[in-house]
Amino acid sequence: MKVFILLALVAASYALEVTKVTGTTPPAVPCPDSLCKGKPDGNFEYYYYGQYRRNYFVQCSNGLAYCQACWPLSLEFSEGCNQCLYNKYDDCVTTKPWEPATTFECPDKCPARGPHFSGNIEDDHNPHQYVACFHGQTVGCIACPKGLQFNEKWNACLYEGKYKTEPEGKNPYDPHYKN
Repeated sequence: MKVFILLALVAASYALEVTKVTGTTPPAVPCPDSLCKGKPDGNFEYYYYGQYRRNYFVQCSNGLAYCQACWPLSLEFSEGCNQCLYNKYDDCVTTKPWEPATTFECPDKCPARGPHFSGNIEDDHNPHQYVACFHGQTVGCIACPKGLQFNEKWNACLYEGKYKTEPEGKNPYDPHYKN
């Protein structure tokens, strides 16, 4: 009976929108692909027309920009550590719990990639989030923006896990919308 209840809760949590599971969605920031011009694939501090936002970072993949917020927004992105910390100058691994704590499950998948692996891994059980790793340790899970799914090959949250823009006919405001 306990297993059934647990499975029902997990199924219900997947049915919820990401914003309902993790709290208020952080405000969107401008994210033109020019933020990645001349940069290799990876995560970088967010600078837009000279404006620095310590709580956001830019994920560059093949010259395309994907701007993401630290969660919770009280955290700051550290480019050197490739993760969000209480203060970007803190040591790269923190033992302090995040407040507020995330409410979704996060599998500990990073150790299986080896002690030198730093990057992002898809979550086999929840395509709407990914597992962040630093030196073989699981840092935590990061939710994709609402409606997007993580693609490990592209290291990005994409529509249906494969498109940078919403496919034609999928948006109810699109004249080609197919219900």
